[in-house]
Amino acid sequence: MTILEPERVDRTLARYATSLGPSAPVYRNHVLRGLNYHALLFRRALPASAVLAWTVHDLGLWTAGTFDYLAPSADLVDELAADFGVVDTGEAKLMVLDHHKLRAADNRLVETFRRADLIDVGRGLVRFGIARTQMHGIVRAFPYLGFHRWLAAGLARHAIRHPTAPAPMVRW
Repeated sequence: MTILEPERVDRTLARYATSLGPSAPVYRNHVLRGLNYHALLFRRALPASAVLAWTVHDLGLWTAGTFDYLAPSADLVDELAADFGVVDTGEAKLMVLDHHKLRAADNRLVETFRRADLIDVGRGLVRFGIARTQMHGIVRAFPYLGFHRWLAAGLARHAIRHPTAPAPMVRW
């Protein structure tokens, strides 16, 4: 199995090392697992806009310091588009803004992005046709490093402080 784009992702995330702090390797591996699940679901080469979207999709958590991070993450698409050779940022922004939608997206690239993120967040409980062996290979290459524990703790802290909006990143 070919692992996709670690160099470009690593170069870009290095720019945010201070914001990411000790979460940097946890987020990096989430990005690279998702990117590889996305490639398997999409079944052809992913465009640069998808690599860009994966790199920034949750980054607003750290750069904006909020669990309402989708818009700040989408703003990073414009900031980094030239580095990825992306001219039209619309689809990349859509992947970022809609990756936590509860309903399926009409756009195949956006929908496979959404599903790939769900595979990773759900630890493969739902795999959308990806073989267990493929998933395990990706997780071996990019271990969780406490990703789910970190995610649960952050959501719990946010929900306690904001009981009327416990998951602001979820969209209908």
